Amino acid sequence: MSSVKVAVRVRPFNQREISNASKCVLQVNGNTTTINGQSINKENFSFNFDHSYWSFTKNDPHFISQKQVYEELGVEMLAHAFEGYNVCIFAYGQTGSGKSYTMMGKANDKDEMGIIPRLCDDLFERIDNNNDKNVEYSVEVSYMEIYCERVKDLLNPSSGGNLRVREHPLLGPYVDDLTKMAVCSYNDICNLMDEGNKARTVAATNMNSTSSRSHAVFTIVLTQKRHCSDTNLNTEKVSKISLVDLAGSERANSTGAEGQRLKEGANINKSLTTLGLVISKLAEEAGNKKRRMKGVIPYRDSVLTWLLRENLGGNSKTAMLAALSPADINFDETLSTLRYADRAKQIVCQAIVNEDPNAKLIRELKEEVNKLRHILEDKGIDVAEVQDTPGKPKKGPKLSAQVHDTIEQLQASEKLIAELDKTWEQKLRNTEEIRKQREEELRDMGLACLDDGTTLGVFSPKKLPHLVNLNEDPLMSECLIYYLKEGVTSVGRPEAERRPDILLSGEAILDLHCEFVNEDGNVTLSMQPEASVYINGKQVTTPTVLHTGSRVILGKHHVFRYNDPQEARQSRHNLAAITAEQPIDWKYAQQELLEKQGIDLKKQMENKLLEMESQYRKEKVELEKKMLLQTKEYETLIESLQRQVDLAQSVISSGGSIWEGERMLTSSMTEFPEELKWSSDQKRVVRKAAIKWRYHQFTSVRDDLWGNAIFVKEANAISVELKKKVQFQFALLTDTMYSPLPPDLLPPGEDLTLRPYPKTVVAIQVQDLKNGATHYWSIEKLKQRLEAMRDMYETDAQMSPTDQDPMMDALMGTDPFYDRFPWFRMVGRAFVYLNNLLHNVPLIHKVAVVNEKGEVKGYLKVAIEPVQKDEAPCQKKGVRQTAKLHFRKEDFLKTHKNGETDESNELAFPEHMKEEVEFCFRVVVLQAIDVAEAYSDVFCQFNFLHRHDEAFSTEPMKNSKSPLTFEHTQNLHIKMSKTFLHYLHHFPIIFEVFGHFQPKSEQFNFERQNSALGRRLSTKLTFQQPSLVISTPVKSKKANAPIHNNTASVKSKHDLLVWFEICELANNGEYVPTIVDHAQGLPTHGIFLLHQGIQRRIKITICHEKGELKWKDCQELVVGRIRAGPEWAGGDDVDVLSLGLFPGTFMEFSMDDRTFFQFEAAWDSSLHNSPLLNRVSNYGDQIYMTLSAYMELDGCAQPAVITKDLCLLIYARDSKISAASRFCRSLIGGISKSPEMNRVPGVYQLCLKDGSDSGAIRRQRRVLDTSSAYVRGEENLGQWRPRGDSLIFEHQWELEKLTRLQQVERVRLFLRLRDRLKGKKNKGEVRTPVSPCDPVCAIPESVKLDDKEKGIVGKVLGLIKNKIPMNKDPPTGNKAQELSDESGSNSITSPTSDKSLIRSSQSSDLLCRQKSKSDQNLTSNDDIIDSIGGMKRSLSGSRILQLNILVPEVLEERVGVVVSKKGYMNFLEEKTQGWTRRWVIVRRPYILLFRDDRDLVIRGIINLANARIEHSEDLQAMVKVPNTFSVCTNQRGFLMQMMPGDEMYDWLYAINPLMAGQMKLHGNQNGNSLKSPTSSATTTTTPAP
Repeated sequence: MSSVKVAVRVRPFNQREISNASKCVLQVNGNTTTINGQSINKENFSFNFDHSYWSFTKNDPHFISQKQVYEELGVEMLAHAFEGYNVCIFAYGQTGSGKSYTMMGKANDKDEMGIIPRLCDDLFERIDNNNDKNVEYSVEVSYMEIYCERVKDLLNPSSGGNLRVREHPLLGPYVDDLTKMAVCSYNDICNLMDEGNKARTVAATNMNSTSSRSHAVFTIVLTQKRHCSDTNLNTEKVSKISLVDLAGSERANSTGAEGQRLKEGANINKSLTTLGLVISKLAEEAGNKKRRMKGVIPYRDSVLTWLLRENLGGNSKTAMLAALSPADINFDETLSTLRYADRAKQIVCQAIVNEDPNAKLIRELKEEVNKLRHILEDKGIDVAEVQDTPGKPKKGPKLSAQVHDTIEQLQASEKLIAELDKTWEQKLRNTEEIRKQREEELRDMGLACLDDGTTLGVFSPKKLPHLVNLNEDPLMSECLIYYLKEGVTSVGRPEAERRPDILLSGEAILDLHCEFVNEDGNVTLSMQPEASVYINGKQVTTPTVLHTGSRVILGKHHVFRYNDPQEARQSRHNLAAITAEQPIDWKYAQQELLEKQGIDLKKQMENKLLEMESQYRKEKVELEKKMLLQTKEYETLIESLQRQVDLAQSVISSGGSIWEGERMLTSSMTEFPEELKWSSDQKRVVRKAAIKWRYHQFTSVRDDLWGNAIFVKEANAISVELKKKVQFQFALLTDTMYSPLPPDLLPPGEDLTLRPYPKTVVAIQVQDLKNGATHYWSIEKLKQRLEAMRDMYETDAQMSPTDQDPMMDALMGTDPFYDRFPWFRMVGRAFVYLNNLLHNVPLIHKVAVVNEKGEVKGYLKVAIEPVQKDEAPCQKKGVRQTAKLHFRKEDFLKTHKNGETDESNELAFPEHMKEEVEFCFRVVVLQAIDVAEAYSDVFCQFNFLHRHDEAFSTEPMKNSKSPLTFEHTQNLHIKMSKTFLHYLHHFPIIFEVFGHFQPKSEQFNFERQNSALGRRLSTKLTFQQPSLVISTPVKSKKANAPIHNNTASVKSKHDLLVWFEICELANNGEYVPTIVDHAQGLPTHGIFLLHQGIQRRIKITICHEKGELKWKDCQELVVGRIRAGPEWAGGDDVDVLSLGLFPGTFMEFSMDDRTFFQFEAAWDSSLHNSPLLNRVSNYGDQIYMTLSAYMELDGCAQPAVITKDLCLLIYARDSKISAASRFCRSLIGGISKSPEMNRVPGVYQLCLKDGSDSGAIRRQRRVLDTSSAYVRGEENLGQWRPRGDSLIFEHQWELEKLTRLQQVERVRLFLRLRDRLKGKKNKGEVRTPVSPCDPVCAIPESVKLDDKEKGIVGKVLGLIKNKIPMNKDPPTGNKAQELSDESGSNSITSPTSDKSLIRSSQSSDLLCRQKSKSDQNLTSNDDIIDSIGGMKRSLSGSRILQLNILVPEVLEERVGVVVSKKGYMNFLEEKTQGWTRRWVIVRRPYILLFRDDRDLVIRGIINLANARIEHSEDLQAMVKVPNTFSVCTNQRGFLMQMMPGDEMYDWLYAINPLMAGQMKLHGNQNGNSLKSPTSSATTTTTPAP
C-alpha cells in the first residue's frame, strides 16, 4: 500500500492579475507551502506536501522548471509503469491556474514541454534502449474528454457525441467504443495528441482566454511480453498510465459566465465537487482503520470519478499536482485548492503488479528451488543422486533431519513447477486416464455411467447373486441392490446386538430375521422360527434354496426379487417365457401372495362397488323427494306473499292518485317499445351525457383518498420519528390550461388528448420544509418510497450518528424523503389568444399569471404583432430571435364521424393571409409586473400547444424592482394553412413564468389544514372544550347497522338527557348503584368505583320533553372496547358482548311531566376476558369502555344508537371507601352519600331525518376507509389528519376559480380587440379599462342623493321587503306551541300554565301565523302539490306515507367548560303557580339545571340554540313579579326570576349577549335601568344565537 503523492506548483501572475495590481500571498519553504492572508485581513495557513514547486519568477534561484517537475514526479511514475503497476497523474486547480501548461505545455519546445509529452518521449527512449531479446513492448493510447457529464472520443471524429460508460466485474469501469490507437514512436503520440487537443472544448472567460471547459484523460497502455527460456513460458505485464487534465473550478461572479458558459461551469463544479467528496470519504476510511463497516463511496455520482475509481484508492500509483494562483484576488480559490490537496494526501492506494498469476507463481517457485539447491550444494550433497531414488534409502552417510526437510521441500517445489509446466493436452490426457479407472471401479460396484462421466443408475453384476427391491411406485423399484457375498449374509434390524449385513426396519422384522447362505453357487434362505418370510407367495419356515426370479417377502412390506446371473444364463429361455406374460414387479408379487392365501381381491372390489351404487340410488331418491317438498313450500309462500302485495296495492290505489301513478310507472317499465327513434339533438344530448358520466371520476377519487390514507399517515409518522422536515398530504390535480398534469402522475400509455373532459388524479403533496420545495408524487411512488422509509426506520436505531450525513444523502438522492428540486420554480401560467392576427392589427395584452391553485401571482405584458412585408427592421432593446413553425392537422383537428363537416374547412382566409404563403408575426414579451420578491432570476418562456418539448425563453432577470423588463422579441414564420387558421381561432399561446424561489423559514408542525375542527380543537385556545371522549358506535351483533344519509333533510330535533348507572348486587339481594366519583375535568364526567367479582347490571334512563318521540324498546345493548386510555386506537371490535336485556318501562313522576324511559341489562364483565376488568386496578390506573344502546323508535326504519364512554376503577371485593376518603372527596365535590348522585349524565341530540328515499340509502357505496386505522407513531402527529371529502369540495372550488379566470381572460381579449378595431374614442369620453389596474376614482365614504335618486332607492327597498321571502322561524322550523297541562309542585322544569304569557308577545304570534314560503314549507304544502299535479291525497294515503320514513341519528353533544353565569333562580310551576328555586349554570349552548349547588348530576337541560328569549315590562306587570324573563323552546316555555341582588343584565348577557346589548342601549337612551323596570311597554324577542 502507498499513499497518493501530492505536489503543488505556484505559477506567475497573468495579465489580468497584473492589471489589477495583485499581491502575492504564497510562500514556499522546502515542502511547506504557506498562504498569507494578512494583507486582506484573513488568517495564515501552512500545508506540507511531498513536493512544493516555486515557479513564480524565472530569476528566482528556487525557480522550478518543467523539466525539474517531470524529473521529480514523472520519472518515478514511469518507472512504476515499467515494473507493471498502474499509474495516474492528474492536475487540479481553479481555472487559469496552469494545469494544462503543467500537463501539456508546448509540445514543440523542449524547454516548455509538459509532463505528458516528456513522459511519452522518455517511454519510447527506454523501449529503444532495450537490449533483452526476450522482452517485447507494445504501446496503445486513447484520448477522451468529459464535457457536461458526456464522454467524447477525441481521436475518432466519426464517433457520436456521447459514449456510454460501462463496468466490467474484472476490468472495472471502461468507456464503450473508445478508440485505442497503436503507436510505435513518440511522433505518433504527438500527432494524435495534437489532433485530440484541436477537438477539445475550450472557451474564453474573464479569468482565462483559453479556459478548458472539459476534463481530458490521456491513457497509455504499456504491454511487456517476456519469454522464459527455462520453462518455455510467455509472461505478460500490462500497465495503464492515466494522465488527467481536469477543468478548473470556477465561480460565476469571477468568470462572468453566462448562458452556455454558465451551464458548463455548473457541470464542471458538480464533477469536481463529487471528486472532492470521494477524496474526503477515502481520506476518512484511511484514517479510521478500526472501523468495521465501510461507508459508500459515491463514485457513480459523476462520470469523472467513476472512470478514475481504480486510480483513487484502488490498484494504482497515483500522483496529484495542484496548480496555484499566487494573487490575493484568488485567495479563497487558492485556499480551497490547498485544502483539497491536503485531503488527497491521506488516500491510500493498493497497487499490485499486473501480470499473469501462473507466471508469478512459477517465478517464485524457481527462486525457491535455486535457493534450496544452493543450500544442499553448500553441505556437499549431490542433488542429482538424491533425486534418483526419492522413495528408497540410499547407502552412504546418514543425513540429518534438517537435510531431509530441505530435500522434501526441493522435491515438492519441483513437482509444483512440473505441474504448472504441463501443457493443456497433457492435463486432458491425465484426466481421461483417471476417468477410465473410475468407471472400471464403478462397474465393479454395480453403477453404470454415461460417456460424459455422470452417474446413470445401477445394474446387476455379472457374477455375484443379489437381491433387488420391488416397490409399489415403479420409479422406486430396482433402485436398491443387496449383494449376497460368499458365506452368510444376515438380515435384521439396525438396533440388534450383532449388526446384520442387510438392515431392514418396519412391522414384523426381527432383530435377526433370516440369513442367506451362499455356498457352491447355490443360495439358501434360512429364517428364525418366528420370522415372517414368503417365497413366491408361500410362507416358508424351513431353509429353502432360491432360484433366479424368486419373489422374497420379508415381514409385511419388504418385497425383493432374487437374481443369480450365472443361473439366469443357464435357464434364460424359461425365464423369458415367464416375463413375457407379466413383468415380475411388486404388483405381480402381491397378486401371487393373495392367490396363494385364497383371497380374490377383484371380486371383493366388485361387490363393494355394487353396494355403493345401490346406496347412491337410495340417497338420490330421498333428496329428490325433499327438493320437491321444499319447492312446493316455496311456491306456496310466494303465492301468499303475492296475494299480500296485491291486497296492499289495491288498498293504496284506492287512497289517491300517487299510488296509481306508481302502478302505471311499474307497468310502463315492463313494456319496452320495439324501437326508440331519437332526433339528432336528442342523440347529441344523450351522447354528451353518457360521455360526461363516463369521465365523472370524483367517486373514484374519494375511493383513492380513503383507501390510501393509511400510507400517508405512516409516511408522516416515520418522518416525525426520523426528524425529517417533510410533510405528506393528499392533493388533487386536474389537467387544465393553468395546471397541466406532469407525465409521471399519469398511468402509463394514457393520452389526455383523447379525453373530452379534464383528467383528475390523486397525488401526494410532499412539502420539503428544509429546502422550501414542494413535490407531487403518485400514490405508487409513495408506496415505493414507503418501503425505503420503513427500511431506513428499522436501520436508524442500529446506525451511529456519524455513519452518514443526512444532508449528503438528500443531495445524492439516496434519502427516500427528499427529491432533487429544480433551481427554477414555476410562478404561474398565462395564455394569450391570437385573434388579432386575423384582423391584421397589433395588440398589447396584460394577462394574469395564475398558479395551479387559482391564485394570481402577477401580470405579464405581451404584444402580438403581425409583421408587414415592407416593414423595415427597427433595432430595439433586448433579444431578437427568429423561428419557423410547422402545424400538422392531426395535432388539433378532431376526426369527425357520421358525416359531420370539418369546422376548419368552413373557415375563410382573411385578405392579408393567403393559403400556402408564408406569414410572419412577432411575439414580444415586454414586462412582468407584481412578481413576488421571493422569486429571483425570473424569466418567461412560451410555446404552442403542439410544441411542448420546445419553448422560446427570455433571459433571466434580477427581481430587484417591479416591473421586470424583458423586451424579448420572437419573430415566427409559418406557411399559412387551414390548420394554422383553425389554431388562430381556437387556441392560445401558453406563457410560463419561472424564478428561483428563496423560501422563508417555516416552523414545522403537523396541523390539519383548512379544517374548522382542527382550529376549534387547537390546544392554544385557553377556552378549549372539555376533553369528553366521543367514540363511534360499537358494532351490533343482532341489529342492522344504521345507515346515515347526510344529505337528507332534518324533520325535527330533540334534546336527550341520559343517565348511566352501574348497579352491583348488595347483601340484601338488591342491585344498588355503585359510587361515582364526579371529579372535575374527567373525560367521561365521572368514574364508577366497582368491586371485583360481583354481579352487575347496567341501568340507562332516557329523559326528554314530551312530544312525538315514542320509545318501543331497546333492541340490543353492546359493551366493548376495554382499554387503559380514553382514546380508542381503532381496529376490529373483538371484545364486544351483547348483554341480556330486561324489558324497558316508562316512569312517571308527580313532580315532573317529562318522559322517562328506563331499561336494565345484566353485565358479566368476566366474559370480556380482559385483565383490566378481572384484576384490581393499580394506583393511578383508569379503565375505559364503550357501550352502545340500539333503541327502537316508533315510526323509524332504523334504530337510534346512543353511545357513551365510561370510566371505571376496580377495587377489591371486600374493600370499602373509608370515611376519611369519602370526606375528602366530598370536599372537592367528587362523591356524595345520596344514591341519586351515583350516575353519569350524558347530553345528546336526536335528529329525525327524512328517510323516504330509501333507495338512495341502499345505493350508498361501501368504501374501505383507512383514515382511522392506527399506524405506529401516529400519536406524534398531533391534530394532523389525512384529507378526505373536504379536499374534493375545495378542489371543485379551485377548478371553478380557474374556469372563471380563463373566461375572464377570454372576455378581456375580446374587449381589447373590439376597442382596437373601433379606433380612438372622442376626447373626454369615458374609457372602460380592460386590463387589471387601480381604480381611477376613489370610492367615496358617503354619497349624497337627490330627490329623484332617493325615490328610486325607496322603491327598490320596498320591492325587496315585499317580494323577497324571509324566514324568521326558529332554527328547527317548528312552532313553540301546546304546552303540557300536567305538572307537579316540585318539578325542576315545570312549564308555565299562563297562556297570556305567550300571547303577550304579539310579534311572536305574528311570525308564527305568517310564515314565509320557504323551500321547507313549500314541500309540505298540500295546496301547491294539488295545483301542480292535479292530485288529491286522502287521509289514509297520508298516514301510509308517514310509515317508516324517518331515520334517527343520535349525536353526543359537548357541553362547554366555560361557565358564563351560575346561581340560584326561581322557576314558575304550571299548576300550583308556585315558584321553585333551582341552581342554574349557563354553559353555552346549554342551561344546566341542578337541585342545589351541591348537586353533582345534571337534572335538566335547556338548549339555547333552539330557544327564544323574551323579556318585556308588560310581562312583568301582568304576572306582577319583577325581574323575570322567559325562555321558549320548541316543546315548552320557562318563566324564570332572578334572585334579589342579581343584575338582570348579567343573566341576559350570559344567555343572549346580543339581546342584552340591545336592551342596555335602549335603556340608556330612555334613562332606564335593567335592574328596575319602568312602566314603558318594551318587548324584546330574540332567538338565542
